[in-house]
This record gives sequence, C-alpha cells and structure tokens, in this order.
Amino acid sequence: MIQEISIKNFLSFKDKMTFSFVADPSKFREETQVVEVAKGVRLLRFAALYGANASGKSNFLRAVYFVSEFLFRVFNSKDEKTGVVPFLLDDKTPNEDSEFEIVFYVERKRYHYYLVINSERVVSERLTVGKSEKQIFLRCLNGDNSKITFNANLSQIAKEAIEVNCLPNMSVFAAYRRVNVTIPELQMVVDYFGSFMPNITTNKDVYLYAANVLKESENVNLKQTVLSDLHNADFNIKDFSFTVENGEIKDKYSIKIKDENKTYIMPGVLQSNGTRRYIGLDVILHQLLEKQSFLIADELENAIHPDLFEKIVYDFLTAKDNHSQLILTTHYSGLMETIVMRPDSIRFVKKNEDGCSELYALTDFKGVNELTSFYKAYRDGRLGAVPKINYSNN
Repeated sequence: MIQEISIKNFLSFKDKMTFSFVADPSKFREETQVVEVAKGVRLLRFAALYGANASGKSNFLRAVYFVSEFLFRVFNSKDEKTGVVPFLLDDKTPNEDSEFEIVFYVERKRYHYYLVINSERVVSERLTVGKSEKQIFLRCLNGDNSKITFNANLSQIAKEAIEVNCLPNMSVFAAYRRVNVTIPELQMVVDYFGSFMPNITTNKDVYLYAANVLKESENVNLKQTVLSDLHNADFNIKDFSFTVENGEIKDKYSIKIKDENKTYIMPGVLQSNGTRRYIGLDVILHQLLEKQSFLIADELENAIHPDLFEKIVYDFLTAKDNHSQLILTTHYSGLMETIVMRPDSIRFVKKNEDGCSELYALTDFKGVNELTSFYKAYRDGRLGAVPKINYSNN
C-alpha cells in the first residue's frame, strides 16, 4: 500500500507537494477504511480530491500515472524523450529536473523510491527498504551512461547486463525486466506496481475494458456479481452478452419489464452512456478489490447519477479485509455528506497566483471536527479550492 507520493516540478506542481495516505487517530470506519501495514503505521484506502477546474487535480493523477508507467517503459533509443513536462510558468523550472518520491509497503516492508528525471534522461534513481533506508540500488549518471550500484548478492555479469539494458532515458526496473536475473526485493516491487489497475479518465472507454473482461468464460462469477449490482441499482437488465472483435464491441441485453413475465432483447448501442459507464466502473472496481491493488480515477462520477456514484464509493469503502487503494478527483461535493466518509480522506488542490498547484487536506484546518457540514463549508468557500467567479462580467 502507498503511504505517500511526492511531486516536484511536474506540470502545474512547481514546489514539492506530498499526498499522504496516513490515517489520523480517528477510529471511524477503522475496520474497513484503515489498514495497519506495519506496527503503528495506519494507512487509508481512499482519498477524494476536490478543486476548481484547471486547479491541478488531473495533473496530480497524471504525475502518479507517469511514475507507475515510467517504471516499466522500454525505449528503443536513448534519444527518445522521457515524457516529463516541468512547470512552464517561470524562467527557471523549465530547465530544472523533475522529482518524484513514493513511500509504500509490500508484505509489511517499507520501501522508498526516489526518481530525479528531465525530458532527456534519468538523473538519479534510488530504492531503499526498511526504516533504516537500506539501499537496494542507487543509479547515477556517469557521463552519458548510468552507473548502478546494487546492494544485493548479484554476480558481476548480472549487474553488467542490467546496466547495459538501462538506457539513460529508462528506469532500472524496466532494464531489470529485460534480463534473466532475479533480485527478490526488487521483484516484490515490480510485482506490486505491475498489479496497478488501468487509470480511469473521463475519456477512457471503461465499457470496452469491461467488455473485454466479461467476454471471457472464466468470468462467470464476475458477470453474476455485475448483474446483481445492476439489479440493486434499479436497472432492469436481466442478462447481457459481449463479444469484442478488432476493438469493436458487439453486445446485447435482456430487459425485464416489471409486472410482465417476459424479457426483451435490446442491442447494446441503445443503452445510455450512464449505463455503459456504470457497468465499466463496476467491473474495474470489483477487480480492484479482488486484486487488492491501486487505482487512480479522474471524475469517476462522469455520466453517473449522484446516487449511483455514492453507491459505487460506498461499496468500495465498506469492503472488509482489503488493502486496495483508490484516489479519485471529483466535482461532486455531496460525497462529503455520505455517512461513510472519513474527514482525513477529503483533500483539496488549488491554483495559486503564480499558477502553481497546492495540495492540502481537510484535516489541515483547525476546528474541522466542529463543522456541522463539510459540504456547506466547502460550498461557502471556507475551505478554498473553489472557482472565483465574477458574475458582474466586469
């Protein structure tokens, strides 16, 4: 599970900002929303990020996605760009390196990954384990090449093989996966990040993802679970079937009309965008819970009725004995009022006068426990992270 993610000089995040999953002392919903990953270390499973349009919410998710994707990205040439975009709204940062840090736990062991990178190459990279920060590897630039130091029982041939495969614009993890070598502590990290769910954006076709999953015969149980969820969400869908050919979905639905002992067949193209998105999200979140993995989602509520959105979040938040984690951005402030939301799960991002984004938490405010309504306080502008709208047109 992730404990914290830090970003510096990436997109709208100019200064170092840290997003923490560390839970506060509250015992509210402790049994389902907080996991003790090590003695005294209690981490949240969920965080909702609020903010005005263009404040940096999506940029934060892009930063998380960039790191998790870059770990395994293989380049064909050392001249390919890394994909990093620094903060562009001043004179210095476009020429400075970007920095990322992730502190996380795998099998009750604490890992700390640190990456310094620019658009051309990795400047430095480090992975440590334990509170003592025992080094697993350290990678630095040596001229145009990378010098990697391993603290592992590894032959010289194996070390050289990883170095040769590690292009300046590529991570050590990507190089490691290209050679026939096993480093147990490194492999645990590779397996952890490799299990991350595909990120959800407003433009991502979650329905196509669900169709590809549900068309497989071994997912009969998942199909029945989705059908049950559709029934509980007041859809009148009795059954469905999917095939996918060359990326094109061929689907049909059996629709049960209430008070009639009869079903009707409807082609999937006639289903609403909300129905299709709900099915896609339902499949992804069930897989997230099953894999006990990590997911980032941008505007999860898009095209979904607020009550259904609350139900999706409720099902995730009430899952017992589960180590899965979900970060979502949302404009649906009503979620703050739901009976299962912990105050320390509510986060904000605002854009400052210099154009850079700032992250902060609801629990950063003094007297937050005295508020009768987080929703009202946010809508009244007392918590910030809302658009400053001029209605006078002047």
